[in-house]
Amino acid sequence: MSRLYLFALLFFVYQLGFAQRIETWPISDKTLKQFKTSGTLLLKKIEFKDKNGLNYVIAAMEEAAKDDYNSRTLWIEHYVKDTTKTLTLLKEVVDFEKDCPVDNQLALIDEAFEVTDLDKNGYAEIMFMYKTGCNGDVSPSGLKLIVLQNGKKAAIRGKTLIKGIKNTDEKQQDAAFLALPQVIRQHADNLWNKFKTEYE
Repeated sequence: MSRLYLFALLFFVYQLGFAQRIETWPISDKTLKQFKTSGTLLLKKIEFKDKNGLNYVIAAMEEAAKDDYNSRTLWIEHYVKDTTKTLTLLKEVVDFEKDCPVDNQLALIDEAFEVTDLDKNGYAEIMFMYKTGCNGDVSPSGLKLIVLQNGKKAAIRGKTLIKGIKNTDEKQQDAAFLALPQVIRQHADNLWNKFKTEYE
């Protein structure tokens, strides 16, 4: 294989991967006033365009402490605004860890948040991961990967691995995930493998 051919092939693969990512930008403070975010810690506030029109994704955390117990609630909301400028909640994901007396593990993994169109159907995939659990020692946390696309949700659920400790790789894909196109499933599996190990 010539160097020129190899370079052309690598460039094509790079361009293909780049094209599958959807450009996002932060939601402005003015626009953000349309959403109920008061009293929460904003983790993500992005917008982008696809076949649904203008999309807004907001991730927020609410935390409360009482005595020696900590509670957290995580929200991820996907809104769309069509040509009539009607704002519609397309999908909401809510999870929580209540009354944790030790270390509350519920947390969004910032680096694992992506917006793509891997199957090239014009509708974005919003892919993100977060940890769950209430741990007082070095033990696996719960781990979830969610894929949102056009109002539908698919998920992988399992546990993290602890580096240096022999533990079982727990991972379960739900029926909705197994029904996704192979290109999305493969990307999600790669993302899971990238972030499944703690204390690296």
